[in-house]
Amino acid sequence: MSVLRLPAGLTILALTLAAVAGALGAEKRLAAPAAARRAVSFARDVQPLLARRCVACHGPDQQKAGLRLDRKADALRGGDTGRAIVPGTSAESLLVRYVTGHVPGKVMPPVGPRLTAAQVDALRAWIDDGAEWTEAAAPAAPARASHWAFQPPRPPKLPQTKRQDWARNPIDRFILARLERERLQPSPSADRPTLIRRLTLDLHGLLPTPAEVEAFVQDRSPDAYEKLVDRLLASPHFGERWARHWLDLARYADSDGYEKDLPRPYAYLYRDWVIHALNADMPFDQFTREQLAGDLLPNATLEQKIATGFHRNTLKNREGGADPEEDRSKATVDRTNTTGSVWLGLTVGCAECHTHKYDPISHREYYSLYAFFNSAQEVDLPAATAAEQEAHRQALARHAADGERLAAALATFEREQLSMRQAAWEKTAVGSEALPESIRAILRTEPDQRTPAQQAALAQHFRTVDPELARLTRALAEHPKKAPAPPPTRAQTLAESPKPPATFIHVRGDFLRKGEPVQPQTLGVLPPLSPTSGTPTRLDLARWLVDGRNPLTARVTVNRVWQQLFGRGLVATPDDFGVRGERPSHPELLDWLATGFAGVSSSGFQVSGSANPKPWSLKSLIRVIVSSATYRQSSRHRPELEARDPKNLLLARQTRFRPEAEVVRDLYLAASGLLNRSVGGPCIRPPLPADIAALGYANSVKWTESQGAERYRRGMYIFFQRTVPYPMLATFDAPDSNVTCTRRERSNTPLQALTLLNDPVFFECAQALGRRVVTEQSSTEARLVHAFRLCLARDPSATERVRLRRLYAELLQLCGADAGQAAKLAGSPLPAGVSPVEAAAWTAVARTIMNLDEFVTRE
Repeated sequence: MSVLRLPAGLTILALTLAAVAGALGAEKRLAAPAAARRAVSFARDVQPLLARRCVACHGPDQQKAGLRLDRKADALRGGDTGRAIVPGTSAESLLVRYVTGHVPGKVMPPVGPRLTAAQVDALRAWIDDGAEWTEAAAPAAPARASHWAFQPPRPPKLPQTKRQDWARNPIDRFILARLERERLQPSPSADRPTLIRRLTLDLHGLLPTPAEVEAFVQDRSPDAYEKLVDRLLASPHFGERWARHWLDLARYADSDGYEKDLPRPYAYLYRDWVIHALNADMPFDQFTREQLAGDLLPNATLEQKIATGFHRNTLKNREGGADPEEDRSKATVDRTNTTGSVWLGLTVGCAECHTHKYDPISHREYYSLYAFFNSAQEVDLPAATAAEQEAHRQALARHAADGERLAAALATFEREQLSMRQAAWEKTAVGSEALPESIRAILRTEPDQRTPAQQAALAQHFRTVDPELARLTRALAEHPKKAPAPPPTRAQTLAESPKPPATFIHVRGDFLRKGEPVQPQTLGVLPPLSPTSGTPTRLDLARWLVDGRNPLTARVTVNRVWQQLFGRGLVATPDDFGVRGERPSHPELLDWLATGFAGVSSSGFQVSGSANPKPWSLKSLIRVIVSSATYRQSSRHRPELEARDPKNLLLARQTRFRPEAEVVRDLYLAASGLLNRSVGGPCIRPPLPADIAALGYANSVKWTESQGAERYRRGMYIFFQRTVPYPMLATFDAPDSNVTCTRRERSNTPLQALTLLNDPVFFECAQALGRRVVTEQSSTEARLVHAFRLCLARDPSATERVRLRRLYAELLQLCGADAGQAAKLAGSPLPAGVSPVEAAAWTAVARTIMNLDEFVTRE
């Protein structure tokens, strides 16, 4: 037998060409499928075959490559790589190409024997005949749809409990019923000083004043607690506190990110919108619509457009050589993922590169969600503040008045001086060789002999040479150019593109590899979208999210609120309500809260003494939670719960935890008396360590420090630079704002203790607190008690008083031994009549109390 021998270098090439030729030959053979040997029935021949050999990988439990073959609509839509079934053309159907092995390296099913020739023939004939599909023959509802989170919440019946004297509202019935099943008792209520401090921290992120604590402790009216809750909810500081939670979800920051990390000086307009919306108790469904699609609302206001800044908080790459389309694609991916996490509590981002491994979210469905945001473009709108508008109005008025003065001066000059100046000029200009001959001829003519035309020509010429007239005329002409510029403030918003690009599946998440085209659509496992008209928009998506039929949004939202008030959600995975997330510890309570919040429950959140709440009211939701006996429990450690319930899932007590980084700073400023409580406005820039400032790219982090009272504003107003965040915030676990944060981590590190002890801001607060107690109280005992009340909202115990007196005496002696160091420790200015040694001792006492764990802990 003769053998064709190829040069070694051509062997691989030849084999590759042979494989390609074989594949091409296969395509040619597929173009003309053989006729079926018998009539093909979907119910008899095709559906059982799909169920037996295909649905395990492409059915309700998983959809590999985004393909599902147990339902007609899904099967005909196809998967990530294209259409599996093209009715009438089996040669173009990927299903046939895969089962026949005509796609190199791919054969389906991947395990078990290959389909027989008769089975393949039946599939091809069925497709060529139009792929008739009898839906009734398909399997029952998908198993994934039975997951608890995808079921619509329904108002549950309130459980019966043995104990009748504890529950204050329905929340307590659910909690107590579970505790009784576990044979546990709830904790007693916390004392009044602890309750007002807890409430003020949770609702304001601030400390109650000693006067507020005293008033609450002394108020023995039956509704004293409810009045306190209502007062705190009505304060503008409520919006600040709860806006900080929302800004974590919105990944709010004041710079672009990436290496250049350029500032966004007007990003604060969105932050202030959130504060005002929460203070006004804007219903959450409206809150949702305005942030996702405020620009699409009828007659959209500037405020509604500013609300779309929610999705302008994405990173922006303005580096030289950056690909604008890649950056736009990344921003759109981030908007898609963030929307899924914040409103649906699903890890939709897992489907960016392939069909979700666990949840029923296909690769195609991901890009159908992506399509809602793919048509949006970034727009900066003029958004002058009221103060800027007034300043601009006054500047325009001054400019107009100046213009009128210039016009009057010119008119007066022309009326009163121009003719005299011309007469004087004529006497000196006679015989000038620099003048045109026509003008010289007029000047040689006696004035009383000149014709009107000559007089006009001479006057016109003089107007061109008189320097004073030229000066006045030029000043008037140039005055409009000096008009005050409009205020620079511009809101970063979204708007629909006039020419929106088509949306395609990104194969493996690569924006350069375009797959099948897709249209805006929601997830198939959830209730269908009902667009108002034509192609669905972001506004349709927003309405769908807060539609009463959507089982997720209300649950996800009330769970986050619960998390802020108890340290842990009823669902411990707030961004994953999918099959891999944790199940709710109290599912009936979660549904009671969700239905009441969304207005599905007719009873709503009725609290004793309060009016019927409006649907989607965040304040009503918070009011009913904090009014419960569950919330009011003491957080004291109970040894019997340590083994039974170490994570406090059963809520037999309250939870103690350290508040967020910004609030830690606020506590120091509040206790010291330095806190500037003004709400909203541009960011502040507190002192920044020089070594931190040096880390920024091209001096982007070096800033001019805020002066005066501005530097003592709340931590949420600190300018947040993504690449180099304010170090104190980073030390206390503030998120980086690159992606949405649904739950902050809480670490406990030595660096945190060192920061509280030595950071210049906290040391300055200790000095201010020391000066405050010696100014506001006269005796040592009163000062020690006052410091405790300012910081901890309670009086020191007898043992603590003894220790504090001993500490102060030791510090006074220590400071007296080195007056120079004492003066540095005390700082300036010193209170009247107080020596540097005494002031230094009180600074050290204040520093000690402020570094107690209790001070930075919400009990």
